[in-house]
Amino acid sequence: MNKQRLVLLCGHTVRSSVYVQTLAQAGIVPDAILIYGKRKSDIQSTRKLQNVTVPGLVGVDPCLDLVDCLEELGWTYQECLSESLSDIDLLASLAAQTPDLVVYSGYGGQLVPKQLLQCVPFLHIHSGWLPDYRGSTTLYYQIIEQGVCAASALLLDEFIDTGPILARKQYPLPPPSVDVDYLYDNMIRADLLVIVLTQWQAGLPWSLISHQTDSPPYFIIHPLLKHMALLAIDKKDQSS
Repeated sequence: MNKQRLVLLCGHTVRSSVYVQTLAQAGIVPDAILIYGKRKSDIQSTRKLQNVTVPGLVGVDPCLDLVDCLEELGWTYQECLSESLSDIDLLASLAAQTPDLVVYSGYGGQLVPKQLLQCVPFLHIHSGWLPDYRGSTTLYYQIIEQGVCAASALLLDEFIDTGPILARKQYPLPPPSVDVDYLYDNMIRADLLVIVLTQWQAGLPWSLISHQTDSPPYFIIHPLLKHMALLAIDKKDQSS
């Protein structure tokens, strides 16, 4: 039986770097890595980004550039300058890798085109408990409404977070003052990614979780509500 080929399709994002760092520590090496788009500017945050220890999660450096990270690991990769997922060169480069599974870590607001989804399964890790928290910045909505965080693994379809759900996991609130957008959000996504890929590489079948697809998606959270969520994190009882 031929080995299943795992391909990472990623943009120049913090999440992609965190994924690579976490996969490396778990001993999971993609068969191919395709990076699309152009390098982004350095991230800026008023909250703690580096030297953060979170029990149960792999330590990462969100400030480490994706390409620099791959170079340090000695992992080979291919680059395509186009930022469009419909670009002919990008489609050809991805097809040439003959993937059995694509881990998607692209840019915010992009939907993977139908022509790609029809060729190979696309695995995406969403922050938020699906199907209850579909859409954008759902981590903050769940913090406000339930006082917890969550991540969900799904296979993408043409719509927003409505594809088959493969796994879900709840996580505690991040430590006070820790950056949520760049660090904690990506750490919990990467943690669930490792769980799902470990099962896939072992040849174990995924247990699809039945779900409704007609719940409305959340939109980008208002800054005031985001501030309320961060206050809830920073004021939580450390003894609990």
